[in-house]
Amino acid sequence: MNRVAVGLIGLGLAGLLGSRANAQTVEPYQATGAKNTPCANNQCIIPFPPVPQGKRLVLTSVSAQLGTNVATVVLEGSGVSYFVPRLAQTNGFVAQPVTLYYGPGATPTARIFSGNTPASESQIVTIVGHLVPAQ
Repeated sequence: MNRVAVGLIGLGLAGLLGSRANAQTVEPYQATGAKNTPCANNQCIIPFPPVPQGKRLVLTSVSAQLGTNVATVVLEGSGVSYFVPRLAQTNGFVAQPVTLYYGPGATPTARIFSGNTPASESQIVTIVGHLVPAQ
């Protein structure tokens, strides 16, 4: 494909993505929640704000700072349990792209199985995506 064609395609996409109608229908979304261990039944459950009525949440990313004995964050509330593993046990961080959909009124949650974590460790989870009109 030549440069002119690539430039025209880029201009077309920029016009589409930057159009006024699209800017009004897509709203950025970010929420952070935290719990300190110990948690009841060795499970820290972090709720996020419910999806507004008339909107649909498209979740695109999750990041977390986890305790030393935590291996997985489970995202719930979308109708499926989505496991997001910590890729390296030597650090306490998770950063993964995801694609999950939450309908109007759904409450996204992060479940962290804290196991035998020491007395007080912070479990911090951030979810990022965008809100679109519910169809």
